[in-house]
Amino acid sequence: MTAFLVQIKNATVYLKDTPVLKDIDWTVRAGEHWALVGNNGSGKTTLLKLIFGELLPIDGGTVHWFNSRTWNGLADIREQVGYVSAEYQENYDRNVTGLEVVESGFFASIGLWQKVNARQKQRADECLHLLEIEHLGQKRFRSMSYGEARRVLLARALVHRPTLLVLDEPCAGLDIPTRERFLETLQKLARKTQMIYVTHHIEEILPAITHVLYLKDGQIFRQGNKDSMLRDEILSEALGHPLTLHHNNGRYWAAG
Repeated sequence: MTAFLVQIKNATVYLKDTPVLKDIDWTVRAGEHWALVGNNGSGKTTLLKLIFGELLPIDGGTVHWFNSRTWNGLADIREQVGYVSAEYQENYDRNVTGLEVVESGFFASIGLWQKVNARQKQRADECLHLLEIEHLGQKRFRSMSYGEARRVLLARALVHRPTLLVLDEPCAGLDIPTRERFLETLQKLARKTQMIYVTHHIEEILPAITHVLYLKDGQIFRQGNKDSMLRDEILSEALGHPLTLHHNNGRYWAAG
């Protein structure tokens, strides 16, 4: 059997007596990169909380991680899952240097409150170098452009060498040139770590993405390999609007 990174079975989640996710069955296997697509309110954020272990399903539903049936605690999950989002960027309110932001990833903290050791500092420097943003190491976080700050947070997410990188609307707020540079970086990173890319913008789905899952009204509408899922009729029904897909050089665009 192929190893899995995340395996969710029969998962139903209630928030304040309201079902937010219903009967979710989804497995992210080794070697797969997934796009999670759905309108606002479709349940994407709640599904991410299942992946992070912040919520648990009811009535016999299960979530397992990294080819193990044993619960090893949230700390183990968070060491293996990197996370980047526009919302997290807004909440990172400490005006420390770019290097300190990256180093804070070792402690899952906002701001740097613990002393880093030599190995951790070397790894933080490596992540800045990997993303070609060494020049941001000494720049204050709140004086960075929106795109610079997003790349620094991406470096922060990489310090643990995560097995899985979760990107929740990572291009929100970026202008088109900055978005394209950021997507180019992610395409390169896909060679090193697996990704779940959450979006409702089809043009952001990278060539590296292998599979697509559509969420609609808290349920899985469709899931499968990218080429079979990115079709006019499936996308239109999933998003509730007639759309036509255009394909060029490994990328897709949707038009009404």
